[in-house]
Order: sequence, then structure tokens, then C-alpha cells
Amino acid sequence: MLKLLIAEDVKTVRDMLVKAIPWEKMGIKLLGSAENGEEALAWLEREAPDLLLTDIGMPRMNGLELIAAVKARKPSVRCIILSGLNEFEHARQAVKLQVLEYVLKPIDPQEIQTVFMRAASQLRKEREARQESDFALQSAKEKLPNLMEGLPAEEWAGSLKKKKLVEQALQYLKEHYARRELALSDVSGSVGLSDKYLNVIFKEVTGMTMNHWIIRLRMEEASRLLENPGIKIYEVCDRIGYTDQDHFRESFKKQYGLTPTEFRNRFL
Repeated sequence: MLKLLIAEDVKTVRDMLVKAIPWEKMGIKLLGSAENGEEALAWLEREAPDLLLTDIGMPRMNGLELIAAVKARKPSVRCIILSGLNEFEHARQAVKLQVLEYVLKPIDPQEIQTVFMRAASQLRKEREARQESDFALQSAKEKLPNLMEGLPAEEWAGSLKKKKLVEQALQYLKEHYARRELALSDVSGSVGLSDKYLNVIFKEVTGMTMNHWIIRLRMEEASRLLENPGIKIYEVCDRIGYTDQDHFRESFKKQYGLTPTEFRNRFL
């Protein structure tokens, strides 16, 4: 369940946000509600939320200052802003990529639900993608030791050698995945094996082919770059080694369920 912290100085608004929104039904646990930015920041030290809903105009520490402080401590926290009309344009210019959504006052509970269901859905998709990647890597680390149990000494030593070779190939991929001309022969050459044999032991250890792993690394980097509106989508495509924007779009959507443009629009 995703965790939410609210920062709002007006008690009536704060109470409405706490009581009128069915957070539990949306799969969101409300950690609490703070009266100002300083109180919210102190709460963060006790238990970090996944989502922060903050007003802009608060005493002692305003919402923009709070977001900056939160991002410095916990970059993974996603922020949603409550804003009056007179603050809205200032917030857009000042915060840029730091927020998922803006909600204008006066607050409509139905709009709050819609915004948070959308934010929660996207956050879960991103987590699932990261978990799949982490699981694949963990499986790669655990698979060979399990397979080696009970093997003769010669086979055990051979399995260790495979694991070491795959680890070397993984390191090479992490360092060179963005190269446009990267070929499997480059990777296999870096560990002194044939393309075919390296692919066999790579999949045996990681559960994925080298091509699949390269795509995963490129898409993760693309998602990071897309959060910066100053980087054009064609530049993202180029930086991760793609020559065809249509191919990049298809690969990205397969990974995240959104096109690069749709993914970026969440931050604008």
C-alpha cells in the first residue's frame, strides 16, 4: 500500500482531505497531516511517504521549500501541489519536474480522488518495472549457487566460472548500453567467448537474453531523462542508443505502458 503525507495549514481544508477522501479504498495509507512544512519535514524523518500532498502558501516553510527539502532527503517521494489561482503559474515555473500533479483550490474531493488514482497507478507501474529488474538481477545472483549444490567439484568450478563471466558481461553492458553501435559481439569479445555461448550462459544465469537486458537498461535511463523537460524526446532516443524514434516509442511503451510523450506529460 502506498503511503501519503498531507501538508496543509488551513484546518478545514486539512480535515476535509483527511476525512472526505476514501484513501484506503484507493490503496493509499494516510500517514498523517501536518500544519506546515516544518512539521511535514519532521514527519519525513520518522517515516517516509511515497506521496506528498502539499499546499503552497504555508507559514514557516511554504510548499515549494518543503518539496525542495523532501527531494534532497528522499528523491523517490512524489509530490502533488495544492494551489490557489494566484499561486498556480508561479508554482509551475518554480517546481517544474518536482510534482506529479497540480490541484487548484477550491478543492473538489472527486478531483482529488481522480488525481491520486492516476498518480498511484503510475507509481505502481514504475515500481513493478523496477521490481522485475531487481528480481531478475537477484535471480541471476542466486541461480547458479543453487544449481551448484551437489555437483562434482569440476562442474561446481565450471559453474562459478560461468557466473563470473556473466557478471563481467553485465558490467560491460552497464558501461556501454547507450552506444548506438553496440553489438552482442562487443559484449562477448569483452569476456572472450562466442556470441552464442555467452548468450546461453547469460540466459541461464539471469533468466534474460542480452538483448532483453540491454533494452531494460536503456528504458530505465530513458525514463530518468524524460523527467527533464529540457531534454527533447529525440535527444533521449539518441542518448540511449536508438536511431529510430518509432522503435524507441514501441520499446518504451512495452516497458512502462505509456509512450515517452505520455510519460513526460505527467511531469509538466
